[in-house]
Amino acid sequence: MTIRFSRDMGVLAVVPLGPIGEMAVRITAANLQAVLEIPVDILPAAALPAHAYEPTRRQYDAGRLLEDLVRICPGGYGKVLGVAAADLCIPILTYVFGEAQLGGKAALVSGWRLRGAPSGAAVPLDHYYERLAKVALHEVAHTLSLYHCEEPGCLMNFSPTLDDLDRLNLMFCERCRFSLRDNPWRLREVP
Repeated sequence: MTIRFSRDMGVLAVVPLGPIGEMAVRITAANLQAVLEIPVDILPAAALPAHAYEPTRRQYDAGRLLEDLVRICPGGYGKVLGVAAADLCIPILTYVFGEAQLGGKAALVSGWRLRGAPSGAAVPLDHYYERLAKVALHEVAHTLSLYHCEEPGCLMNFSPTLDDLDRLNLMFCERCRFSLRDNPWRLREVP
């Protein structure tokens, strides 16, 4: 089931960050548009900023990347999603698949760890793209003020591992769908 937003809500910008494949970006944008029924524009790629790199961890600080996304996103976009292939971290976790500003403008997803299988082999591309779409939808929903959900299978479940992520459906539970439909802010630009 999809969520319908009003036409006056604004547009979601998707920004490739660093060397992420074009197909991954297009599939992610298409899933956001299809599930949330929102207009999505893919913007030109941006480089991963050197100041966000944590050399001791060999990862990018997701919080710094979110700040940069807000800064580089052109006006007229209600929300922005960065799609990267770099490994992401936040100070309190070893790694994250994505990060977002709760109720804010920016969200971020990384495909870095989404391609792997428990055996160490790579999962098929369709499985990788589905994981990327799940994380992107989850993070964009955080920008729309949705919190983590306890309903089994809901996209808003906290998913710290690939097994947890794979157990999720590519949809929101009824409560989360209601929260998305009833969201007064939608994707409008904040003055």
